[in-house]
Amino acid sequence: MMLSAVFLVSVSTLAFEVLLTRFFAIRQWNHLSFMVISIALFGFAASGTFLSILDTRKKGWQDLFSTRLSVAYIVLLYTTTAVLSFITLNNIPLDYFRLPLEPIQSIYLLVAYILLALPFFFSGLIISLAYALVPEKTGFVYFASMAGSACGAALPASVIPVFGEEKLIIFATLLPLMLIPASSIIRFTRHKSAIKDQRLMTPFIVLYSLIIIGFASFLMTKNGFFIIKVDPSPYKALSQVLQFPKTQIEKTAISIRGRTQKVKTAYIRFAPGLSLKYTDNLPRQSATFRDGDNQFVLYDIRLANEARFAKFTLSYCGYLLVPNTKKVLLIENDGGLALPCAIAADAHQVQIVVQNPQLARIIHNHYRFPVVGYNPRSFLARTNDRFNIIHVENWGTSLPGSDALNQYDLLTNNAFAEYLNHLTPGGVIILSRKLLLPPADSIRMWAQAYEGLKMSGIKNPPAHMAMLRNWDTYTLIVSAKPLQDTTKIKQFATDLNFDLVFLPNIQPEMVNKYNIFDEPYHFLEISSLSEAYAEEKEEDYFKAYLIDVRPQSDIRPFPGRFLKWPKLKALYKSMGSRFYALFMSGEVVVSVVFLEALVVAVFLLFVPIFVFLRESRKPSISQVIYFVGVGAGFMFVELFFIKRYVLIFGDPVISLTVVLSAILIFSSIGGLWVQHKKNAGIRNSLIVLIVLLLATIFCIEWIVDHILGFSVIWQYTSAFLLVLPVGFFMGLPFPLGMRYLLKNPAQRAYAWSVNGCASVLTSIGAAQIALSFGIPYIMGAAIIGYALALASLGRRR
Repeated sequence: MMLSAVFLVSVSTLAFEVLLTRFFAIRQWNHLSFMVISIALFGFAASGTFLSILDTRKKGWQDLFSTRLSVAYIVLLYTTTAVLSFITLNNIPLDYFRLPLEPIQSIYLLVAYILLALPFFFSGLIISLAYALVPEKTGFVYFASMAGSACGAALPASVIPVFGEEKLIIFATLLPLMLIPASSIIRFTRHKSAIKDQRLMTPFIVLYSLIIIGFASFLMTKNGFFIIKVDPSPYKALSQVLQFPKTQIEKTAISIRGRTQKVKTAYIRFAPGLSLKYTDNLPRQSATFRDGDNQFVLYDIRLANEARFAKFTLSYCGYLLVPNTKKVLLIENDGGLALPCAIAADAHQVQIVVQNPQLARIIHNHYRFPVVGYNPRSFLARTNDRFNIIHVENWGTSLPGSDALNQYDLLTNNAFAEYLNHLTPGGVIILSRKLLLPPADSIRMWAQAYEGLKMSGIKNPPAHMAMLRNWDTYTLIVSAKPLQDTTKIKQFATDLNFDLVFLPNIQPEMVNKYNIFDEPYHFLEISSLSEAYAEEKEEDYFKAYLIDVRPQSDIRPFPGRFLKWPKLKALYKSMGSRFYALFMSGEVVVSVVFLEALVVAVFLLFVPIFVFLRESRKPSISQVIYFVGVGAGFMFVELFFIKRYVLIFGDPVISLTVVLSAILIFSSIGGLWVQHKKNAGIRNSLIVLIVLLLATIFCIEWIVDHILGFSVIWQYTSAFLLVLPVGFFMGLPFPLGMRYLLKNPAQRAYAWSVNGCASVLTSIGAAQIALSFGIPYIMGAAIIGYALALASLGRRR
């Protein structure tokens, strides 16, 4: 029963964890998900600490916990705490953005930490018990744990469209209850006195299981669903739109990519960058929202004259530079303004590419244009077509700063180079975004375009760029040919009262004329950057600027990340000395969580060593280093592939599902393979693994670039199999170490705790490594971790 329990609990726990990320993506924001779940995962480590302490405080605990009855109790506790933690989290008024203002929010956050840690504690307890009590079956335990986790990673993607997020969370927590019917049939203990107690308690276990199942079934009915129904944050765009009268959600489509909802209302007025010179009515609009945000507006237009308003927007300036608009490519993430612009320009052929297949179907059904529903970078890698205009729409989240951790590969210098390669000789790229103060995103996008032009072999990039703004929006135009005659741009700006930010040979008297700031901040900074590039001193500019506006490449694709740690104090003062403003940054959250995690890890690891464990039961320093290295290395490799594969699939959730399923399946096979291997295999497995990881660093970019051009089925197949050799050898060090390096149950329980703490700390640290240095450095950290484990073997006595 122990191995069955390990498998089913692993399935349930991983599915629960994946679905919790979906819960927080809807309910709050991604960085709050990161904050709460990271700390909650310490429940795994706490289970090992608990057993190592128990070993010194209670004799015979192995017999107590080795019975089927004990396993059944732990399963019941896991299911109960998982269900209750989800219900509580969904109903307590936890508001991340009020943390600096309301002390009660700290209590709510602490409650969230504790409640979520409990189910992970009980699931970790079952797995650590298996490692501690049956060391001769370590390979089988590892296989059951990893194979179960792989199934748990794949489960949400396959059934979430049927159940929805809320019901599937409840269903996933019930899976381990399949073990309960067997709890009274076979026992592990040899003590005769336990037989009577076991038989007496069996009716209670069965009755309690039925109560849990009945309550869960009620939650999934119409009458009980309100308890678990997940509504988006009140700060998100959907919540704000639903405040209007006669506004209703017409359609909801759910997949692992997100919850897409179409809303019908008479109160949406979306036309970013619209000139005040436009005085007519806007077309009727409806909108879709993904996870309560990322609004995409659908206009009731079919003909060019119905889209006349688009000619009064900043984005339309790019269309004026292409007199004969034959082919237009629209790369859509959110917004929706690009379509009216293309229709107003009377484009002959419009090709739309949308990452989300659900949104792609909605757009196609509304406009009847051809829509491709997969990764735009993959579309560009496959097609040889060239376009007169490539219009990229990405307005970001409704709350600035909340997307600092979001990976987005469509706004890197590599992406701009790819767009330029698909332009006709006279074609242009159009990108419109929110205007920020102090100047940030506008500077970065200008620098991204500059680098993309350089990568395409253009010697004088500023001659190919223009930028205009109003009070809250800017538009960047990048031309395949030099903008020798800028009369049309200047006239467009004058006619519609838009301000010029950058043009070839722009003069100071031409800027800040209509939407007046105290100083022409954006013009001054971009002009300074242009001069720095001309003098090859751009690095000096980026180092000196208040925030990080350095252009991002595919190895560091975080366009919403601007925080510069050495200038944190100056930034704090520039924002009115408001701690609240800084706390909105996802990167600050990473640092706060890491400090919290470090405190928890120190407590979980040092208390057993210095307070409870007897000298004979303590692990050696080399043993601790070994499991720190193995735990950190494993997590770093996982996160490296997850972040690298986002470029292939265009969606972090799909990347997460593919990578977790692949690595966990192949590592479980590795664990099964080592069941009959000897101690000598530890050193060799680590050496081979380190060599494979080094080869991965040097080859991965070339391989990913080629996979991008494959068909969808071959992308998934290739990405899955690419992980095979690394995943297999990652499955060897942990079970071999558990079996041959450790001498007693207390050491094995403590090693499980060390592995858990290392995994949590590295998962948080990997986020900061990717933000600050780039994704490949995560793999470098993994190699260091495994090298540390290898070095620790030399200290063995």
